[in-house]
Amino acid sequence: MLIALGVEDDFESMVMAACGMLGDTDCRFHIEGFGSLEWPVDVAYDLSAFMEQLPDLIARIRARNYAELDMYSQGIERTLEFTHKGESVEIRCLSRTDWVPNPSIEIMSRKNLEEMLSRLAMDFAISLTVIGSPIAQVYPFSNWASGND
Repeated sequence: MLIALGVEDDFESMVMAACGMLGDTDCRFHIEGFGSLEWPVDVAYDLSAFMEQLPDLIARIRARNYAELDMYSQGIERTLEFTHKGESVEIRCLSRTDWVPNPSIEIMSRKNLEEMLSRLAMDFAISLTVIGSPIAQVYPFSNWASGND
């Protein structure tokens, strides 16, 4: 089904195609923190970079393992490092631009972080369903829509 749409069936290709479709709607992607109320991110490219890494990030947070999220797109160029500290997660922001995070470390409960990431997966999948994208019917997106990441 997706091949007919010109989308390969690997996860990264599907995410890129999905974010391209969502980028043509009024869908928004919002990140804040480390002294900035709104990071300059967009749906088509920056959300794609985030979503490509989301399954691994969720798995590592749940396993209480160290994790990284690389927001590599030009203009953002930040890495978030997640280190477990008991029931909390220390999130360190490293910038590869002139922008300086202040503070460079934020602490969040592991439970709240897991819930936030799971909600992002669900919202992403539901958004694909709302716009009528056939990608919404493909694993893992079909699972995400029902809250199973």
